[in-house]
Amino acid sequence: MKNSIVEEKIEAMLNDSSIDAIIAIDAKRNIIAWNRTAERIYGREKQDVLGKPLVNAIPSIKNDEETLRAIQFAEQGFKAFVPASKAFSHRMHVENHFTPLRDETGIKGVMNLVHDVAHRIKAEAQLQRLNEQLEKGNRQLKTTSDDLASFTYITSNKIKEPIRQIYTGIELLVTNEAPWLSNGSRASFRRIQASINKIDLLLDDILRLSKISIIDSPPVPVDLKEVILATLELLKAKIKESNALIELGDLCRIPGYKDKIFVLISQLIDNAIKFNETASPKVFIECKKTAIGRNDYSEINSGEFYRLSVSDNGIGIDSHEHERIFRMFEKLNGQSYKGSGVGLTLVRKIMEIHNGFVQVESSDKGSTFFCWFPVSDQEDGQEDSQGNGQGNGQTY
Repeated sequence: MKNSIVEEKIEAMLNDSSIDAIIAIDAKRNIIAWNRTAERIYGREKQDVLGKPLVNAIPSIKNDEETLRAIQFAEQGFKAFVPASKAFSHRMHVENHFTPLRDETGIKGVMNLVHDVAHRIKAEAQLQRLNEQLEKGNRQLKTTSDDLASFTYITSNKIKEPIRQIYTGIELLVTNEAPWLSNGSRASFRRIQASINKIDLLLDDILRLSKISIIDSPPVPVDLKEVILATLELLKAKIKESNALIELGDLCRIPGYKDKIFVLISQLIDNAIKFNETASPKVFIECKKTAIGRNDYSEINSGEFYRLSVSDNGIGIDSHEHERIFRMFEKLNGQSYKGSGVGLTLVRKIMEIHNGFVQVESSDKGSTFFCWFPVSDQEDGQEDSQGNGQGNGQTY
């Protein structure tokens, strides 16, 4: 008898300590259990509801067909669940679990566990607001993208044509009016043409930069040797004129966007030849799979990368300028070398598109640009026999 009283007290303590409301009804749907959490949620004291019909304690249940069906299912021996709903005051911030109450003779009533989900509803509301803000941001981004596309169209079709006409007009003027022009006038017109050429070059670079972020296909394995040979063909005249030597070391296939890697390599080779004061510029290109430890570079995750390196014997770059060279329109050498200062910005942007990064090491004997392409999980541990070793020791 004593043990029975202790067990009842412990059961009562557990019921009143529960974070869930615990309600029980008998076969006539009169309330036989109502813990403290139920008092807090529904604002009714236990002594006021015990022995009375459930619909008296929670009147809005009368119109809640979903809850009434759930109670009926529990009375038939099944468990039932009713989610929170703004349609009914008693379900505004709670969800209900209904379980049959049985003894050895059968079902005697229904247990109702009421779980307060106000915090979850609040979090869901916050998430919805964030989603709405994200959707608004996406719309603004699309508008910006459309504006950029319009700018690209205007730049390529509406501005460059008048520039070409101005250049051609000045050329005709200088040619046809040569007998009447002084040397100073002719020099002024040539300076104007040179400025027009700079504007045209700048527009070309801005167009390349605006288009480089457009991705219209998934990444694929890229044969570096194939891309490099295509680049050398494009730069054939410049390589011959400068007496440059291009040597290929070990190469491998890397995952990426072939057209963008072509731009990256052509830009790095072009720079290696341009910023070089030797009689025979030398460029060495190789690519190897390399593991990076957690402490090697604090700004990236550890793991395996394809390290594409392009080395030259050029003029070098001061260490304090290594970050500046990747900024748009930055030119370290003033008027000494042609260019708009966009080339290395393109290189960094291309590496960002590939979820990689670019670094430079330099001395007075030349520079090396390292482009790190992450190895995907699908590739990890799989050697590409077709790519490794291509181009080893070949000079062009």
